[in-house]
Amino acid sequence: MIVVTGAAGRLGRRVVQLLLDQGREVLATDQLAADDLPADFVRCDLSDTGAVDEILRNAEAVVHMGAIPGPLREDPRVIFQNNVASTFNVMMSAAESGLRRVVFSSSAFGMGWAHDGNAFVPLYLPLDEEHPMMPFEPYGLSKQVGEDIGRMIARNSRTSVVSLRFTNVALPEVQAEFPWPAPTPENPLTLVMWAYADARDVAEAHVLALDADIEEYEAFMIAQPSSRFKEPTIDLVKSNFGDRVEIREGLKGTASVISTEKAQRLLGWTPRHDWR
Repeated sequence: MIVVTGAAGRLGRRVVQLLLDQGREVLATDQLAADDLPADFVRCDLSDTGAVDEILRNAEAVVHMGAIPGPLREDPRVIFQNNVASTFNVMMSAAESGLRRVVFSSSAFGMGWAHDGNAFVPLYLPLDEEHPMMPFEPYGLSKQVGEDIGRMIARNSRTSVVSLRFTNVALPEVQAEFPWPAPTPENPLTLVMWAYADARDVAEAHVLALDADIEEYEAFMIAQPSSRFKEPTIDLVKSNFGDRVEIREGLKGTASVISTEKAQRLLGWTPRHDWR
């Protein structure tokens, strides 16, 4: 049985359906009621250790998507406390119950989303998993801490953990508005928002991560192949950052500032959707 937390959300619903399409047994859970889900559903507060232990009791693996989903949805202290405590409970219970894998919905916002579009200057582009996480706010920090919890669990148990750092999920109506105006130093847009993710591909990455040949812990960047803009990416990098950012291979044309090479190589993931 696969447990999916945050199953009432737009991504959680897609993950549940993909798993059911594969013929898997699924237990969906969320803090919100979701009686319309096609899987067995249990309402659960992930801050309740006993309740988490119960929903994971007979599970094989868990896809942990339950969280306050973004830096602007709640008071910063509430976001951090909720996301970190729930992730700790899920991962600890998974290890204690002997689950073979946790798939954790992390975020590219942990790489450096900021209210000030000029705040995050990357060391190099495209961003990959070797670039340090540099959160500027509590939501991104909660995801970085969640990944550290996952590393600890993987070191200290037989439960392996896969973290997926996907960027802002743009719904079809948002993609229909692309291309966006190009960012400039005067009208900046935080770098990780230059990239975007499609819900269908993000959901598929979560399902693939359940069975990928991973030992202990791995993190993966997830984004669509191109940026939100019509201008060449290298031109935008140079006009916004000058010579402060090292440009590496992978930024030809309108390529995304996020590299997904590792996810494609180790997860067998292929981004299938692009606004163009």
